[in-house]
Amino acid sequence: MNASSQNPDAELSAKDLEKSDAELIKRCRRGEESAWNELVDRYQRLIITIPRRAGLSEEQAADILQEVFLTLFEKLDAIEQPDRIRSWIVTTAKFKTWGVIRGQKNLYSPETEEEMQAEMAKLCDNSPLADEILVELEQQHLIRTALQKLEDRCRKILSMIYLRDAAASYAEVAAEIGVGETSISPLRARCLKKLAKILTK
Repeated sequence: MNASSQNPDAELSAKDLEKSDAELIKRCRRGEESAWNELVDRYQRLIITIPRRAGLSEEQAADILQEVFLTLFEKLDAIEQPDRIRSWIVTTAKFKTWGVIRGQKNLYSPETEEEMQAEMAKLCDNSPLADEILVELEQQHLIRTALQKLEDRCRKILSMIYLRDAAASYAEVAAEIGVGETSISPLRARCLKKLAKILTK
């Protein structure tokens, strides 16, 4: 029996995340504040990154974050596929980001999701809102979520090396977790293997 079958809670694939999202939405519908807070914590970075990648300011991105969650709150009971909430959130963030961009340029701003999708389809592949970038953002989101399933030491090692704007040196990581610098490389490799198991089944 492998480690994953002994500890199924240690696994978090994209499908697992969808199931987890669906449960969060159900709890939000029951009025559980803790579930709403967890949903915000899970998706705020992903939402913020979409307008920021599109060139909007931090203030504009913060406004879009609030608008996305306000829209989600208003439509909570109408969402037909709670397990697909990540796609709904990304689409809504794209919609609101594109609306701001169009408004800045005094261009026509689509009023419905269908109109927005038609407008988005006209964008060049190298657009800040291109699908390739959104896929990258969602992959980063999955990785950050999966990191929360790792023990504290692995989470700290991988976060310091891979998730900072400027990667921490092995010496800095070693000092932070209290081990010798030569231990970081094998620890990093083991932690990456654990993360890979969480992300794929």
